[in-house]
Amino acid sequence: MDRLGFVMLVIISIAILAPIGISYGSSTQVSIATSKAVYRYGDSLSFSVTVSNVTGDTAVLEIVDQSNHSSSPIDMEISKPISNITAPVPFYRTTFSPGTYFVKIQYAGTSAMTSFQLVDTEDIVIPPQFKVVAGSWVQNQTSSVLFGEHIAELVSSGIISINNYQEQNTTVIPMWFKNDALWWSNGSISDNDFGHAVKYLIESNIMKV
Repeated sequence: MDRLGFVMLVIISIAILAPIGISYGSSTQVSIATSKAVYRYGDSLSFSVTVSNVTGDTAVLEIVDQSNHSSSPIDMEISKPISNITAPVPFYRTTFSPGTYFVKIQYAGTSAMTSFQLVDTEDIVIPPQFKVVAGSWVQNQTSSVLFGEHIAELVSSGIISINNYQEQNTTVIPMWFKNDALWWSNGSISDNDFGHAVKYLIESNIMKV
């Protein structure tokens, strides 16, 4: 076949293949959406990622605050067109300030972004590891001093807000407070109820930590 004949064959092949949907150089599209626009402390971020083509690439996720401070990149495996993801750790005051956040994703050479608001409703939300310490204190497996240090950490970090709080050199925790700690550790009362009980006792000088 001469050169002209070969060129004509290529042109004819392209003309035949194009109408049946074979495209060249097309890019994969990606979108991201959070499950709701406003989150509170204690909520877990949940979102969905939609891709037009599962390429086998690894997606890279970042959370950026309104000051443009970014989280460490998080690698995500995309194995289906729609992926629903929930963060394993909820929002806490110790790790996130109230404000606007942006969720950015990069996948197969393209990117997408969405945003959400984190608001402070002033409800007390306590990370679960403190509940473990409370249960241990109830069972006399943890000393009052160590339990008091954990309560002091909740106050100093702002999770339990007490004006003009100053850490004490001594620990005083009424033994009857073990009832509250027990109820909290087994889920009978909420973080908010337990936190406000601690707040009242410290402000009334009944508890010292």
